[in-house]
Amino acid sequence: MKPRHQIFIATLIFLVGGLTSLILIQFPPQSDKQEETIAPPIVKVLQTGFQSKRLHVHSQGQVAAHTEIELMTEVSGHVIDLSPAFVNGGFFRKGDVLVTIDPADYDLRVSQARAQVKEARHLLAREEAEAVQARDEWEHLGQGDPSPLNQRIPQLAEMRAKLAAAEAAFRHANRLRQRTQVRAPFDGRVRSRKTGIGQYVTGNTILGILYSSDRAEIRLPVNTRDLAFVDLPDATDPVNPGKMPRVILTADYQGLKQTWLGRVVRSEGTVDRETGMVMLVAEVYDPFKRARPLPESEKTVRSKQVNAVELPIGLFVEALIQGRRFNRLIILPASALFNNNHVAVLDRDNRLRLRTVKIFKRERKQVIIQAGLNANEQVLISGLLQPVEGMQVTPVILNSTSKAENFKIP
Repeated sequence: MKPRHQIFIATLIFLVGGLTSLILIQFPPQSDKQEETIAPPIVKVLQTGFQSKRLHVHSQGQVAAHTEIELMTEVSGHVIDLSPAFVNGGFFRKGDVLVTIDPADYDLRVSQARAQVKEARHLLAREEAEAVQARDEWEHLGQGDPSPLNQRIPQLAEMRAKLAAAEAAFRHANRLRQRTQVRAPFDGRVRSRKTGIGQYVTGNTILGILYSSDRAEIRLPVNTRDLAFVDLPDATDPVNPGKMPRVILTADYQGLKQTWLGRVVRSEGTVDRETGMVMLVAEVYDPFKRARPLPESEKTVRSKQVNAVELPIGLFVEALIQGRRFNRLIILPASALFNNNHVAVLDRDNRLRLRTVKIFKRERKQVIIQAGLNANEQVLISGLLQPVEGMQVTPVILNSTSKAENFKIP
């Protein structure tokens, strides 16, 4: 290529580059990127409203017998008979003979005591005859007033005392004879038998352990704060079953979830030092369904689903104690609460306003507010981990319905 052509091409490239640079400086390119706008976060809010609610108290405990004793003998001898009901788990009625001890020695004592009574009566009769004869002889002699000794008054008193002692010994021998038949002191069931036929027993030997079958007890630990929700029976007044709080007991038994209905009959009245709990005692009538007549207070609350099966001793149960009814409460999901006692309320501009509330009761899935909120306010329940004062949000309003407990106490 000729040098003249090379100079021309270089000059042309220089001019085109300079012109392009000048155009870019005068007319810079416009960016297609638009400014991003941040939309307010979408949150769920609940419209508040005052409610009336009965606040039940949850607890749990183990079923125990109302009365449990060690059956003991008061006499000695060989066991010669046992009741068929005197086996572990056996049922019996009050007065049933559970154990029989050989009565031969006690029959002998009864016979000996009976003979002593007859002898004492004979001696007393003879002494009374001699006293009459002594008075007649004294009057015949006419030597003034006779002394007590001359009238045989001390001798009569001695014979009467001996007769009374003989009769008391006879009654005692009869009682010992009767005690060779060890009877059930109440309607109940055998927890364990500790003797057998042929065993020699002495006084105070434990024959077995019995418990009553008319009622079962459940000790229910309750926090002292929750006592405000329960109308406890007044220990100073006679027991009125109609005023005792009802309690629903539930447990998995026989492959199903079973339900039993009882009543809180008393408080043990002391606070446990370690747990800070108070023990309430609930009772269930006729736990083994022994076909006893129901008390009038229980007839209106039984159903096919309640107390349908026996309530065994030792079963662990969940308890729902009937509580008092309170008015003007606001119920929120537990998620509405943060920093222990704060909620976030929306203002008219959909901005969050943090507020302190007074909590009446905390439950597993909800919190009950006593003060700090008004009706028809919108409370944040989800969508933010940590609400910030003044933050603008986009609310999604939910219906004002609280998730009440599924349990219903009649």
